[in-house]
Amino acid sequence: MNHIDKKKEQTIKWNNRSDQTVLYLLGILLVSVIIMSILDEYFLSVRNLFNILNQQSTLGIATLGVVMVMIAGCMDLTIGNVLASTGAVAAILLNAGVDEIWVILATCAVGFIAGTINGVIVVKTRIDSFIATLGLSTVYQGVALIIPGGQNIYLQGKFGDFGTFRVGGIVPLPVIYFFVLATIVYLVMRFTKFGRKLYTIGGNPEAAYLAGINLDLNRIMAYAISGLLAGFTSLIVISRIGQSQPAMGVSYPLEAIAATVIGGVSLSGGKGTIPGMVLGVILFGLIRNSLNMLRVPSFYQYVTLGAVIIIAVALSKIGSNKKQ
Repeated sequence: MNHIDKKKEQTIKWNNRSDQTVLYLLGILLVSVIIMSILDEYFLSVRNLFNILNQQSTLGIATLGVVMVMIAGCMDLTIGNVLASTGAVAAILLNAGVDEIWVILATCAVGFIAGTINGVIVVKTRIDSFIATLGLSTVYQGVALIIPGGQNIYLQGKFGDFGTFRVGGIVPLPVIYFFVLATIVYLVMRFTKFGRKLYTIGGNPEAAYLAGINLDLNRIMAYAISGLLAGFTSLIVISRIGQSQPAMGVSYPLEAIAATVIGGVSLSGGKGTIPGMVLGVILFGLIRNSLNMLRVPSFYQYVTLGAVIIIAVALSKIGSNKKQ
């Protein structure tokens, strides 16, 4: 059996495990919803359920790019500060009177360029992606402060509908963005050569190289998409809060990695699905919402969410060791 045949056999096994992870997450979500509906009569209200999805939509969109990078065997810690930087660019353009369509395109393009820079630095310097993107994140943090001069940029009532409009007065537009983009990324990862290449690269780089796959190019493309999605997310965030803030994306990297790991994405690469990630993001939001509805003090919420992250990473590590 050659390297490619072995890789196909491994992929089938990993996909089966990923399907099981999705089923487990659905079970956990169902049990959590039942418990919370008993504890709080308002939990199952349509408004609250859509609030959970709305709150998690921005994290979910940004995490879609992180998943692609992680499946390719790398890490991206820059999304929060890329979000802040691109948000500042968008706010400046909007206040300068640039048409909203051009602002959207320009912001996504800036995010795409930032992601491409990330990918090039990671793959060409051969620095560990965790360390490289940690350093780059600090660079983007500086950029996010330099562009607005360390100040918030207020939109003065502009661009509000992009992140706050509700279709039919019920469904928040960002929720639609999230599920449409999640569907697109799912189809890309499941049915295109690019998606299959990322799984192969993350699961067995040597087999990918022997199969003639350009490891560097495909990883750079994954980083570029991650940057683009971070830029798009920044548009939703500034629309919601009515301003651009230099620190508005500070929690995204940790929460994105936590949601992906909860969703069954391997920290070592080559394993995970978009449905699992989506459920991980929703579960993360459900936990936070439940703690709020139960009036758990914010201090204890940090402890609880941190414990969830540690447990998820530990389980992922145990699973990786068993696989090896």
